[in-house]
Amino acid sequence: MRQIVLNLDDEAFEPFMGLLALCRQVQIVGESEVTDVLNNRDQCMKQAIETLRENKVFKHGYDFAWIMVAINQGVLDDYEGFRSPQAFLDYLYEIGIDNLPSRYSLSRAYSIIFHTYPDWTFKDVDGATETLRRKNVVRQFLTAYAAAKRGLCNKFCNK
Repeated sequence: MRQIVLNLDDEAFEPFMGLLALCRQVQIVGESEVTDVLNNRDQCMKQAIETLRENKVFKHGYDFAWIMVAINQGVLDDYEGFRSPQAFLDYLYEIGIDNLPSRYSLSRAYSIIFHTYPDWTFKDVDGATETLRRKNVVRQFLTAYAAAKRGLCNKFCNK
């Protein structure tokens, strides 16, 4: 006899249990919810934000808004988006990111963006330098997020 311990995302639980029902020789000996463990997507987000902080990419607290807006515009398939700046801040806090900006600063930044990334223009900026810097926050985030995903895959897929 062998025993296997698996971690399943919530959305995979029911289909997986349906498959197990087809295998009469398999017995479920225990089941529990795990709430304190970050999933891969959350780990990648946390690592990407930490990388941007280490690299001093964030010049202002509202720079987090550029990441939120880009996610809401679909730059990452892993996320459906955030209902509000507060929902984004709550998520970041939940995954262990501290020293976050205020909801007000994100809301204000959210309201000054026109068009879809990477073709953003900003109501409060005339010069190309600041516009490019803001877009580069997202570029560097996407690069750090992809690197975090590759790192997780290398860690777990090559065992």
